[in-house]
Amino acid sequence: MNRLHAVKEFVRSLAVLGLALVGAPTLAATPFQEGMVSITLDDGWPSQYTAARPVLNQHGIHVTYFLVTEGIRNGWTGFMTVPQVQTVIAEGNEIGSHTMNHSDLTTLSAAQVQSELSGSQAWLKSQFGLASVPAFSSPYGAYNDSVLATVKQYYGSHRTVNGGQNFRDTNIFQLRSYDVNTSVTLDDVRTWLDKAAADKSWVILTFHQFVSGTPTQSTEINIDQFSQILDYIQVKGLRTVSVSEGVALTEGRTEEPVGDTPVYDDGMGNAFADWSWATHDLDDRTVVHSGLSSLSVQLGGWNSLYFHHTSGLDASLYQSIELWVNGGSSGGQGVRLAFYDGSQYIGSTRLDTVLGHPILAGTWQRVVVPLSSVGLSSGTVRDIYIQDDTGGSQGTLYLDDIRLIRSNAQPPPPPPTQPFALYADALASGFNDWSWAVHNLAQSSIVHAGTSAISVELDQWSALFFHSDSTIDLSRYKSIELWVHGGTSGGQVARLVFNGDSGLLGEIRLDETLGHAIQPGTWQRVSIPFSLLGLSSGSLREIYIQDQSGADQGTLYIDDIRLLP
Repeated sequence: MNRLHAVKEFVRSLAVLGLALVGAPTLAATPFQEGMVSITLDDGWPSQYTAARPVLNQHGIHVTYFLVTEGIRNGWTGFMTVPQVQTVIAEGNEIGSHTMNHSDLTTLSAAQVQSELSGSQAWLKSQFGLASVPAFSSPYGAYNDSVLATVKQYYGSHRTVNGGQNFRDTNIFQLRSYDVNTSVTLDDVRTWLDKAAADKSWVILTFHQFVSGTPTQSTEINIDQFSQILDYIQVKGLRTVSVSEGVALTEGRTEEPVGDTPVYDDGMGNAFADWSWATHDLDDRTVVHSGLSSLSVQLGGWNSLYFHHTSGLDASLYQSIELWVNGGSSGGQGVRLAFYDGSQYIGSTRLDTVLGHPILAGTWQRVVVPLSSVGLSSGTVRDIYIQDDTGGSQGTLYLDDIRLIRSNAQPPPPPPTQPFALYADALASGFNDWSWAVHNLAQSSIVHAGTSAISVELDQWSALFFHSDSTIDLSRYKSIELWVHGGTSGGQVARLVFNGDSGLLGEIRLDETLGHAIQPGTWQRVSIPFSLLGLSSGSLREIYIQDQSGADQGTLYIDDIRLLP
């Protein structure tokens, strides 16, 4: 009974931490012939027999019970009895192991793990005359490579609580399931089932306790809601299978590909849990880099994506982390990537710092961060944060294909620097217009390329003034290019100024660069090598184009301002 109390308290603590996973399709995506669903019932609570069993029988659905064997064998309060288990077996349901004592296997010695797994299986086979017990699920969803190696000695599959869909080529020792608890709505479950039907995937739903009234514990679900879930399964025409039946329909893959460790790739990487407190969607299908889905997040007010590895990763095995980022419709997001070993801070960097320019709107950009650059060459990585670094409100950010790259892998080449368009029909994401000259950033009467250009009245020392929320690494670029048009008058006198956080970086007059006055009625290309300004490095924060005459000048037109690598 003390063990049962401990189990309940631990599960309750997980609910407080927000461990319920809102998942996405698994890393693999080869579909089945049809969508499938499995119902799994964990631990062996009495309400699974008294409340859930009659509803399941009414629907003609067989399930997989993952049982804690010591509770049943010793007749502990809070567990089904031996005769009740015999009844559900006789009715055609599958019995799987959930260990002997519901211990966190990652905290036990190798000998203790082996005892928990072998002892549970042996007792189930002996007590109930079962020829085999091939299905296993880890208590609390806690496992590591050592635990999995032992699981493979005794069982034919392993079900996790990493939310998401399973496909034909899913690793059968990393089966995903959605934990249905008090934080999960009926609409959430219907969405998961819709995806199973649409993608021809296999969804596993995990339940614990059932009540007739309002749930008072995180592991409980109202029995009427459970019945509605079963109704929806049948309305969608989904095939119901036991875990072992589902495994039999897979390709039987038992190992992950050798090499890198996925953190997110169409879903959370195996052994990673989603503890985020930012509003996010792990299965966003609107803006996708590869596969079926991406991760979208609303970062603001210092909130964060927070990915926790259940057993921790040896940092010395990895050389870098790679991810793809898309600034959505706004771009310019200030985002910090940080690493922790539990509460111990290890190191961090900003994504725009690694890119060398603000996160761009409407395009995918590859970010590669050497772990050595954040002081991470040894130790354990348990937590990865992707966090708001502004304190304000930011536009939707999209992330995809996040992976830790092994040290023995061929180092990925650094992503080539692309030209950075500071202005092309509009000011670049991450830049603010702080100009005090009369101007129009979207005039369309005189345009070099695209649909718009800038018109400006550079009079009395006024200026166009563009300020970046984040700095731009000038070492990635060799020159700046822009196009100017003198309008009807020409002869405008203006200087181009680069500022960093500490002040002036460099400046030059546009007519001096051209070698003659700005001409009226025609577009002219201005190309300024940074070497001409004495710039080989530095962090750019502001760009001015400022009147140098002190008098009234004719309208000047400017277009296609780019930093060139």
